[in-house]
Formats: sequence, C-alpha cells, structure tokens
Amino acid sequence: MDNVSILGQIWQLAQNDPNQDIVTTLLHNRGITDANHIEKYLNPTFSSLHDPFLMQDMQGAVDRIMDSIKKGERIIVFGDYDVDGVTGTAIVYLALRELGAAVSYRLPSRNEDGYGLNKKLIDEVSDVSTKLLITVDCGISCIDEIKYAKEKGIDVIITDHHTIPEEIPIADFILHPKQDKTYPFNELTGAGVALKLASALLKDRFTPEEYEKKIKKYLDLATLGTIADLGPLQDENRVIVKTGLKQMQMTEWEGLYYLLEVCGLDPESEIDASHIGFRIAPRINAAGRLDSPYYALKLFLSAGDKAQKFAEKLEKINKERQRLTEIIINEAEDIVAEQLNRERILIAYHPNWKSGLVGIIAGRLSSNHAMPVIIMEERDDNYIGSARGPEYFDMVEALRHCEGLLENYGGHLQAAGFTLPKKNLDEFVQKIQQYAREEISKKDQVQVLNIDAILKSSQITRRMIKDIDKLKPFGQKNPKPVFVLEGVSFKNIKKVGQDKKHALGKIKDGELEFSFIAFGLAEEIANIDPYKNINVAFHIGLNTFRGKTSIQLQIVDIQVT
Repeated sequence: MDNVSILGQIWQLAQNDPNQDIVTTLLHNRGITDANHIEKYLNPTFSSLHDPFLMQDMQGAVDRIMDSIKKGERIIVFGDYDVDGVTGTAIVYLALRELGAAVSYRLPSRNEDGYGLNKKLIDEVSDVSTKLLITVDCGISCIDEIKYAKEKGIDVIITDHHTIPEEIPIADFILHPKQDKTYPFNELTGAGVALKLASALLKDRFTPEEYEKKIKKYLDLATLGTIADLGPLQDENRVIVKTGLKQMQMTEWEGLYYLLEVCGLDPESEIDASHIGFRIAPRINAAGRLDSPYYALKLFLSAGDKAQKFAEKLEKINKERQRLTEIIINEAEDIVAEQLNRERILIAYHPNWKSGLVGIIAGRLSSNHAMPVIIMEERDDNYIGSARGPEYFDMVEALRHCEGLLENYGGHLQAAGFTLPKKNLDEFVQKIQQYAREEISKKDQVQVLNIDAILKSSQITRRMIKDIDKLKPFGQKNPKPVFVLEGVSFKNIKKVGQDKKHALGKIKDGELEFSFIAFGLAEEIANIDPYKNINVAFHIGLNTFRGKTSIQLQIVDIQVT
C-alpha cells in the first residue's frame, strides 16, 4: 500500500477490520456510526424531509406569495441557466401555477446577460407591472440589482444556496439554508431550496395524503439539480435523491421521459446518480452553454410532441458541445503545459472560447492535474472566467483575495465564476498565482486515492454487491466504494473502445478469476510486466452482456509490487 501507483496516487486505507461486515465498514468510513443515523441513512423516506418552515424567512415568503396570488399580482420566477437553476425554476413555477398564481419565468442568457439578475431584466418585468420577483439558485450576490428592483416597486424573495457574501441584498425575504442555524441542513442546492419553498406553499393547503402526492412529483426535478450541482448526498439531499430516483422511473413530466429515452435510458428501469451526472445533466446544461436555457426549461413544462422536440433539440446541442469541448481541451492543455512545474494554479484564456464551455474545461483540467484551474473567455472589455479546484483549495476565497480587481464573482468552494476587466488581467494573474503559491504546498498536490477496504478474492460475491448497493445513491460525500486486491495478476488483456484507450481482461488470484474493465488505462496496463504481481484498486458491480450477468471489477488504479 506504500508504493506509488501507475497514476501517481498515494493509496490511503480508511480502516480494515476483517471482523466487520462490509456495510458497517463502509458506513464507518463515511462517519456514520450511530444506530439511529445508520437506519435513516440506509432507509431514507419522504417523511425524513425537514419541516420547510424551519428555514428563516419561509413563513414570511409564503405569506407574501399567497397575498400576491389572492390579489392577482404578476409574479416572475427568475432562475439560473444551469441544471440546478432550471429544475429549481420549474419546481417553483409549477407549484405557483398549481395554486392559481399569475406567474411567468425568465432565465438569463449566459453570453448576453451573464450569471444572476440584471437591470435590463428588471426593467422588462417592471414594464409588465410585475409586483413580486422570486429568484432561484441566484440572487444572494445581486445587491445593486435587487436595490434597483425595490426602487421599481417590485418585492423580491431570494432563494439561493451559493456562498453568502459579506454584504447581502436588502430583499424582502431570503431563503438560504446557510444564513442561520435554524434549518437543520445547510447543504441544499438551488433546486433543493426551491423544493422547500414549494413544500411550504402546498403544505397547509391540502390533506397530508394530497400534499405528499403533490410534492413527490417534484422530487425527480430536485434530484436532477442536486446531483448536477454536486450537492453532498447526506441528510436531506440523500432523501431527495434516493426518493427522487424512484420517482424518475414513473415521472409525471413528459419532457423528462423523452429526455431519458434520448439518453438511451429506459424510464421504467433503475436510474442511478451516475446516469444523471454523465448523461442527463450534460444535455440539460448544453442548452444554456451554447444556445438558450429556455429549451431546457420548456422541456419540463411541455407535453406531447412539443416535449419530444425539446428533448431532441437538447441532444443536438449536446453533440455540438462535445465536439467543441474536445477542441478547446487540447488547446487549453497546450497553454497550461509550461505552467505545470512552475505554478500552483493553472490559468488559460483565448478569444475564441465560449463562456458556456469554460467551466467544463476548467473541471477537466483540474481533474487531469489535481490542481486548481481558471479558464477564461474574452468578451468585449472583460474576461468571463470559471474556476475549478480540488477540495484542498477554496476557489471563492481565492477570488475574494482578488475582489478589488473583479467586477463580480461567486460560487462554491470547488467551483466559482467571475468577471474580470481586461485592464486588470496581468495584476489578477500575478496576485492569484502568488496567493496559490502561499496557500498550496507540494504535499497538497499529491493525489490521494481513498481505499475503503482490502479484500480477499473469496469475499467478492453477488451477496457482497447486494450489500454494498444498500448505500446507494453514490455521489458527493458518499463516493462509490473503492476496494483493493493484493498480489494478483492479469490475463487475457485486450484493448477496447473506438480509440483503444480502455482495457478488458481477467484478474487472477490463485484459482479465482474476475472479469475487469479499466477505462482510459489500456496503455498503462499494456506496459505492466505480465510476470509481476500487482495490487488493484477497483469498484465492484454486476455487468450484463448478451443476457448474461456476471461480477465485474472496474479498475481505477494499479500498484506494481
């Protein structure tokens, strides 16, 4: 376990009590040891959701909305252009419409408007006599814009979850799980907060049975936003996702049904978090990245042929997104190559890069190099930037260190965005590079692979896989378990995939053999001496091929002993 792996990672074993069953081991590795907590974690139910009125300002927000509905006032729901914002907007809009509100929606254009509220939008909604504006997944940093709305006679309710700045807007009500200690879980995403507002609006207006039925139909939308925005799958987020994935199999939203089909998923079969992260969310996000986010929102609000056409439109946009992403990735890698051995943060920019893709590029480069990355697109007199980084580096704090040079910024610990005037570029680069040098040590940049347990081959059974699946859904703060087999060997290796970058074969341990797949590791495996013993780190699951289901190990790293 002390050897450096073929990917340059240090393997860190959580604990390895051979007398402990696998479920207990995995729970303990995730800090779940209390019997009551274990029961709720393994069997989350709808009733485990917290009372929405525990959130500060919720009662006031609901009273203001219901008063607006009673008076027939025009309400505008303003969301963000990503999955979290779009699904959250859909939830609030649909709930308000269910209550008979005179409600419509607006989303910003990533290229023309940027993130968050803008005065152009406020002028537009003011001209149609809007009396109430509800933000979704944005607003907590929009001080000037909300002040402007108030001056126009528009009341504002903020629903958001992003990092709270030192100065917050003077809105009528702010629904934000991090703003005080009254709400028991502070890691809801924008769609999660939207779900809480919908819950509060519907809670006392229907019988308990009717209320539960009405809220459950929004859980699949909230699940999309929670997973796509990397909400930690703990506490209430785990309840939302666990129940929401089941709801997705019988979704009431025709657009989502058609989107699942476009993604090659059977809506009536099991859908897991990885399907959302790698298939569904990218297609929803593609609309706002390269075209209009309204295509994604209208997907959830439409039915019949119209809904099917929106799903097909998202598929078309996503294919173009994939093509452009590969081009820009290669260009960005060339730019940062000379920085790798010199800097602690990688920075690249180009006049032809689309701002809708810079976040993807930053994320890919950060993952490739285990370093914080800033990717920027030039737009008029500014650079529009996205910052992504490993857990050890707080991107928002890094930007705060440079806030005097930025027009605006915001986001989360590992993902943030900003607008930088071109005149400040050189000073910004120097300042944030110096900050990274001071904050990040060489040790920080060593990649660590967390191992849940070292197994014996005889332990690997279908029963074990069934036990491991009790911890689903896997995702942020509940990673897919990683196990290790020591002193094994490879046989029957072959390269697969269109570019032959993946490997298939067998892992042999004495008389026992297991099939394996290794994504992106074909070249590394081909270079391993076949007579050498190896340690393999892997996920474990079942694979069905031509009607036959068997155990398959997905290799994530290898040590040559």
